[in-house]
Amino acid sequence: MTRRLGWGAALTGLLTATITLAGGQSATAADPLFQAPVVGQCFDMDSAELASAAYTEAPVDCAATHTSTTIAVAVLPDGLAYESRALARFALETCVPVQRKVLGTSIRGLRLTAYTLGYFGPTPEQQAAGARWLRCDLVLGSPDDLQPLPAKLRVGSYPFEKSVSRCLAGRDFDLTVCSAKHTYRATAAITIKADRFPSEKAWKRIGTKRCRTAVTSRTYRFGWPSKVAWKAGDHTLLCYSKTRR
Repeated sequence: MTRRLGWGAALTGLLTATITLAGGQSATAADPLFQAPVVGQCFDMDSAELASAAYTEAPVDCAATHTSTTIAVAVLPDGLAYESRALARFALETCVPVQRKVLGTSIRGLRLTAYTLGYFGPTPEQQAAGARWLRCDLVLGSPDDLQPLPAKLRVGSYPFEKSVSRCLAGRDFDLTVCSAKHTYRATAAITIKADRFPSEKAWKRIGTKRCRTAVTSRTYRFGWPSKVAWKAGDHTLLCYSKTRR
């Protein structure tokens, strides 16, 4: 739906990591970091690999073209299974603070970029050997169209370079970088203060009111975090201005 001034339409599902993990919880072992990846390694993964529960391909030279880099590795808390619904929140609480540090920006600045996250767990064989780690990878662009990561990850001050800024493209308003063909650009990130996660109806009302004066076009869109992301600390309303590109 096209977002126009005063209309109650919303764009959802843009602000969450989308990878889930499968497999059972292994018994306690001496080395929960068995065969864990190394922070700083780079990988040339594709969209299908990003969507997998585990990723086992060898790293590539970070000076060569690559689409992901591992930014954090953490051990799962006792009692948290890989198939648990609580895993997504743990992943976001683990990965996002490191993502902000790596990019050198605030949570609002982060949401104005096209950077996102993938997270992976051990293979069933690694879990059977005692592995209980979670891996966070930084990626750029839509999960269906990953972009090569730049040599310099820190984004500096807003407005960011077009090659890393968040835009929407196509009839489905897919996430893309603003250096690619697009129809909307993220131009405002607003922290919403509320005691609990707003309903969809409330989000539409909030977005209509707050984005109206935050965008640079009469036609606009907005998005909000998932309930899991909200509980993990992301309370950001994202406003998109229509562009001519």
